[in-house]
Amino acid sequence: AFQTFSGEHCKNIWSLSRDKKKQFREKTLGFHILSVAMPLLAYDPSSPAATRALLRELGAAPNRTLGQNFLINPGALDRIVTTAKLNESDYALEIGPGLGALTTRLLDKAAQVCAIEKDPQFLDLLRMKLPALHLVAGDALKVSWDDLGLPRSNVKVVANLPYSISKPMLRRLMEEWRPQLQSATLTVQKEVAERIVAAPNTSAYGPMAIMCALHGKAQKIFDIAPGSFLPPPEVTSSVVHIEMRPTPAIEIGDEKWFWSVVRAAFGQRRKQLGNTLRAVQSDKTKLHSALQSAEIDPQRRGETLSLQEFATLTAHLKSL
Repeated sequence: AFQTFSGEHCKNIWSLSRDKKKQFREKTLGFHILSVAMPLLAYDPSSPAATRALLRELGAAPNRTLGQNFLINPGALDRIVTTAKLNESDYALEIGPGLGALTTRLLDKAAQVCAIEKDPQFLDLLRMKLPALHLVAGDALKVSWDDLGLPRSNVKVVANLPYSISKPMLRRLMEEWRPQLQSATLTVQKEVAERIVAAPNTSAYGPMAIMCALHGKAQKIFDIAPGSFLPPPEVTSSVVHIEMRPTPAIEIGDEKWFWSVVRAAFGQRRKQLGNTLRAVQSDKTKLHSALQSAEIDPQRRGETLSLQEFATLTAHLKSL
């Protein structure tokens, strides 16, 4: 036999504590509810029909300016949460929850979930459907960490990043918020994912890959086809997982100098280092001396240098 629950009953179930939800699953009416995660029983806008119905109810539409593409593939959503390796003691941060399809799954796994939402048309819905969520209204590129109500260490970011902010948000996570983070599981454009995990001597290798390799261990986990989103984007998406390093992978010395050298090396990808690095050392003789000391051929290009070679070259250039 199966028990049917009303919408109000499900809302009441959602407000229960984790232990009470478990007791409900196991004891309600003397039978087990078969492997159903409680938040999905109460609220799950992950299907195409549910997403369209909610948008109609709100009189809303995906905002292309904000890069909104709602993930409507429950299997992909579940796999994202599995990749994040959340447990009951974890704190999770989501960026751009939209209708809350990923959020419901995060709330079922983590001790606390904070979500940053810029679009005002979804705020009331999230507050009503997901009362356990700590919702911050604002721009994720500008909001202060202190406004998130999260601890200052070991936070796990799990987010389907809006395409319009994927690159600047990644930089903020890896540079400004990195000390507070344990990991980041992100859905981004496939092209961005390939730049995150790229190795030297590949066309995708550049400052983004160097940043992620220096401060994390990045893996591309799986792709998501455009048809898994509403509306479908023009490109394939990918899920990447980055475990943050407690200390940089190598000693880079002066960080400001290091990034000046990296940016100059990739400023004109097709040009040789003997030319591109004139942006940081205009004296050609001194530049070639630094390259020789670092045992780097001036005819090489930036995409061929390893992380360690960039660090060694930076030290020699700074010492001139």
